[in-house]
Amino acid sequence: MEITISAQSLPYVLAFVGEDENAILRWRTQMILEAFASRGLSYKLIDMRREGWFAELQNALVAGKPRFCFSYQGMGMAVTVSTGENLWTRLGVPFISCLGDNPYHAPSLHSVEGPGMFLLYACKDFYETYSNFMHGRNFAATFHTGYPEKVLIDQKPWSQREHDIVFVKTAVNPKQLRAGWDNYPKKIRDIMEECAARLLTGADVTVAVQCAQIFQERLIHWGDRHELFLSCCSMVDRYVRAVRAERMVSALMEHENALIVGNWAYLDRSTSRATFRDPMPAVELDALYADSRIVVNTLPTVRYGLHERIVSGLLSKSVVVSDSTPHLQQLLRDCPAFLGLEIDQEAFPDQLGQTLSSCLANPDSAEHVERSAAVARELFSFEKFIEMLLEHIDIGNHCQAVKWWSFPSAAQRAK
Repeated sequence: MEITISAQSLPYVLAFVGEDENAILRWRTQMILEAFASRGLSYKLIDMRREGWFAELQNALVAGKPRFCFSYQGMGMAVTVSTGENLWTRLGVPFISCLGDNPYHAPSLHSVEGPGMFLLYACKDFYETYSNFMHGRNFAATFHTGYPEKVLIDQKPWSQREHDIVFVKTAVNPKQLRAGWDNYPKKIRDIMEECAARLLTGADVTVAVQCAQIFQERLIHWGDRHELFLSCCSMVDRYVRAVRAERMVSALMEHENALIVGNWAYLDRSTSRATFRDPMPAVELDALYADSRIVVNTLPTVRYGLHERIVSGLLSKSVVVSDSTPHLQQLLRDCPAFLGLEIDQEAFPDQLGQTLSSCLANPDSAEHVERSAAVARELFSFEKFIEMLLEHIDIGNHCQAVKWWSFPSAAQRAK
């Protein structure tokens, strides 16, 4: 690509959005850009799904070089100039991307390397996959989720809310996912099946570590065939997550005061007592949670992280009922409105029912949500999240000042 670039640096942020389920990443990006604007940084947002996005990028760069770039999920990081060189490396513009999925799902999104490139992972599981199993060569770190406090505006008191129990989740049929494994070689399929079985009995271990352990037990070393290992992890992860979400919905269907949002048409709902609603745009979820007594959650397949639905629920002064992990129990130990369950246990449906009933009947629940919201505002401060992003820009500028210590690449050493 031929790109004309102004030598003038401007105090603006250039941001990118791309593939985006339910428009949630565009919504999050917009909130972050507004926070940057409050600090004197104007912004330009480029939607890479839109025809003509490259012309928009060209126009922005003609006007002036941005202070830095931002995106979720690596969008925009891989733009190159006509020589094949990464545009942002060529310009010396730092680029921060927050990644909310494990790298084994889409390794290409985590493959960009270069000075000033920052991969920030939403939880330790993702960071460890990148550093320990993919042996990533780029700067990587973890970040704590930050959430704007505007979810608290115009709330109803807890006792006066319209919805008792709300669960919002995109439906994925685990049987369909499992059927896709039939195309895998038997030895690999056996590894995936055993990995899923161990995880679904409550093993407190990440998918990647569990999968690697089974490869090792069977004396199989994937060597440079990372695609073999990473694809196994991805398939198992998606399957385990789908099974747990289906377990939650199946249990909630026993409750007539439950509202389930999502495309769950594949389930037999003929005897369901719960109410189902079609998927909602992400921008409407805060209002839904702020009118709900209990927000129900299932986690991604992680052991050292959480889902933003938990944060949003706590800040909405709702009780959050979710499957949990030892890490999450410790993180939210001062939030009495977070109620963790063991979703992989046979007694889970009964445990869920008892928890929901007790919570709704508990006269202290209203006080619990107030106390938990205060704790969550501190734990998941949006201001601290924005400051963390800007601190990484400082690291990028520092890297420019310490080039004396740079280590030549393999290609440079070969010359």
